[in-house]
Amino acid sequence: MTTLRRPLSIALVAFAALAVACGSSAPDPGARGPAGSPPPSPPAGGPNAEAPCEASCEPAPEGPAAPRAPLEVRFLGVAGFELRRGSDVVLTAPLFTRPSMFDTTVGTVASDAALVQKRMPDAALVGVSAIVSGHAHYDHLLDVPNLLARAPKATLFSNRSAKHILAALAPDRAARCSGAGAAKPIARSRVVALDDPASSAVDYRSCPDLRPPGAPLEGRWVDVPGADVRIFAVCTEHPDQLGPVHYAPGGVEEDACALPTRGPDWKEGITLSYLVDFLDPATKKTAFRVYYEDAPAAAPLGQPPAAILAEHRVDLALLCVGASNAIEGAPRPIVDAIRPRYALGGHWEDFFQAESADPPAIPFLDVTAWRARAEAAVGGTPEARPILVDGSSSATRVMLPKPNARFEISAP
Repeated sequence: MTTLRRPLSIALVAFAALAVACGSSAPDPGARGPAGSPPPSPPAGGPNAEAPCEASCEPAPEGPAAPRAPLEVRFLGVAGFELRRGSDVVLTAPLFTRPSMFDTTVGTVASDAALVQKRMPDAALVGVSAIVSGHAHYDHLLDVPNLLARAPKATLFSNRSAKHILAALAPDRAARCSGAGAAKPIARSRVVALDDPASSAVDYRSCPDLRPPGAPLEGRWVDVPGADVRIFAVCTEHPDQLGPVHYAPGGVEEDACALPTRGPDWKEGITLSYLVDFLDPATKKTAFRVYYEDAPAAAPLGQPPAAILAEHRVDLALLCVGASNAIEGAPRPIVDAIRPRYALGGHWEDFFQAESADPPAIPFLDVTAWRARAEAAVGGTPEARPILVDGSSSATRVMLPKPNARFEISAP
């Protein structure tokens, strides 16, 4: 966990906020014909005789296999992606509220309920089973309580800092908390701290020094309740955002009585990256694999174990562009490790401004260089099944999407 190295002036903290990272069944022998008719008579010669062939005794050819449901992706802006396969939906760090730089440093922050409702209405939340966030900064969690309150099947998967913050909305808040609780309380069971040492699921093999006492070194898959989805968390680290400046370091260590109103009080906690597997409902095998990071990191941080990557290729990498200037060669190290079919860069646009059709990049962030490095790492060979971008086929394998862009990926 990165810690703040020196006191910061208000101006430096303001700059820091610029990149807060970033088959058919056998016939029934007792079946009857039309209503009231007797069962069919056995063939002549007794019950064991073969029935005559009317045309050919060759087995009927099998029809073409039903196409597998694709992976549908919508970029929500900032670090938010909507991942959908069939009836299963996963959201990553959805943020629609965009507080100003002043508000996130010396002012106050609060979720814009009307805006969140507009951008993600109740109907869009019906199938959401999981929300994943790699750390607890405001730009990853500020709007999550609103979504959880309206998505009855959703579980948030994040870290202990996030769980302590959202405990403010639990129906059984700490006895020391005074005042009324949340109008729409969120049960503690719906916020999972994957780094809780008592039930840790995080893989620490890439960063053993960050493993909390009592937590195992190796991670494990976690099933998403009510969905054909599973999650594997890998420890990583959030880089400083601007030079030595680190926004909202450390973690929240006890249950909050109210959601933070200051941006820096949404403390980071341990940072995680994820593999998200969408499973085939019949076989429970991986149909699509997504890698998600909401903070870039130097190798080998954030890299899933090679043995797990060997089981199924990463179909889509969702990579964090914000703060990537602090990581030499980013995103080449992670792309080299996971070898994805496609990569989308998120957390690249200036989220202190209102969302627009042509958003500017975060100041001082060289997104052109990031994309060039990503394209070189992914390679120029087109995939056999091209990605659909807003409904049109594209041979491109690396993209910096604009909010509301839609993608569709078919099985290879």
